[in-house]
Amino acid sequence: MTDSRDSASPTARSRLLNRVLAQADQLVGRIVARARAEMAGYSALTDAEIAATTALMVDRLLAALRAERALTADDLAALREFGETRARQGVSLSDVQNGWRIAVREILADLITSGRSGRIADRAVLALTHDLLDIVDQANQAYSAGHRDVEIELARHDQQFRAEFARGLLLGGLAPADIQIQAQRYGLDVEGVYRAFRARGDDPLAAADLRRLLRPGPQAIRGFSTAMDGDLAGFVLGSDLIESAGTIGFGPATHLADLPRSFRLASRMLATAHRFDLTGAADLDRLGLLPAIVADTDLGEELAARYLDPLGAGEQARTVIDTLERYLESGLRIEATAERLIVHQNTVRYRLARFEDLTGTDLRAPHSAIRVWWAIQHRHANPHT
Repeated sequence: MTDSRDSASPTARSRLLNRVLAQADQLVGRIVARARAEMAGYSALTDAEIAATTALMVDRLLAALRAERALTADDLAALREFGETRARQGVSLSDVQNGWRIAVREILADLITSGRSGRIADRAVLALTHDLLDIVDQANQAYSAGHRDVEIELARHDQQFRAEFARGLLLGGLAPADIQIQAQRYGLDVEGVYRAFRARGDDPLAAADLRRLLRPGPQAIRGFSTAMDGDLAGFVLGSDLIESAGTIGFGPATHLADLPRSFRLASRMLATAHRFDLTGAADLDRLGLLPAIVADTDLGEELAARYLDPLGAGEQARTVIDTLERYLESGLRIEATAERLIVHQNTVRYRLARFEDLTGTDLRAPHSAIRVWWAIQHRHANPHT
């Protein structure tokens, strides 16, 4: 703080502060009016709500100036509480800081006006100005710390509430009325289309892509996430998928009320993708019948015993099975299969004929082809059976 004995007499300093204190009500009124007019965060508060705390803070600043001291521990605690109060009232830290700038300018304006009208030396006004700015630096640190602490607390609580809302939607634990109320609270379109998703908790690539996907856009919230049995689960706005270097299971696009079904399918898509070592976005369009193959192991075992066991277990058997798989994937076309395997077309014909002889199967029959394909995919999903 500036030593007033070097800049002005105590009498001049006291007279100047007394003039400002005599107009404290008008000073607070101007600060309140400007805060409500110039900052959106303050416009939602009443004059009384703003004035009550503003008056207390102005009184503490002027009291410190009068006593020619720094802010006390009690002052700093009150300022910290002021920052906490503004945060809970929904006023951003930026608006609080702008409000303090307004308050400082109004106090300085009063100091200058009172100094001139009271014929007080400019050095007294300058000394008070320096002291005021020193005190305001202290105040800024105190109320900013209080505001940030509440922001962190509120963000943590909001994240928890969002996670609970997401979990309730995905598991079917919310009544229609609750869905309507909470969707409106979070700005979600009840009539919108959403996809449930699920990814492994130990898949950092999928987690990074989901964080990017869920980052709020310029117009609306994109979705919510929550922890689910060690996995990352949630829902996202829209029917499109995302590309991911990790593995993410997606359910079908649906409305909020039907997300439990979408989530069940998303869970099956994730389990299937991992069983077949697939990466990226996995949904029913991409996986087709593979989830059913994973789920119905008894049927898969019967089909594998019927169509694959007769081939044996050696290298020749694996070659025939690989040829079968490429043939089925190529739409039962000999030429396309030979190109993919880089062999002669007659080689493909020989291998297919051997399979048909050993199993008594006509691969040109649609149902037979489906059963053989199912048996092969079952063995891929269960290589040790």
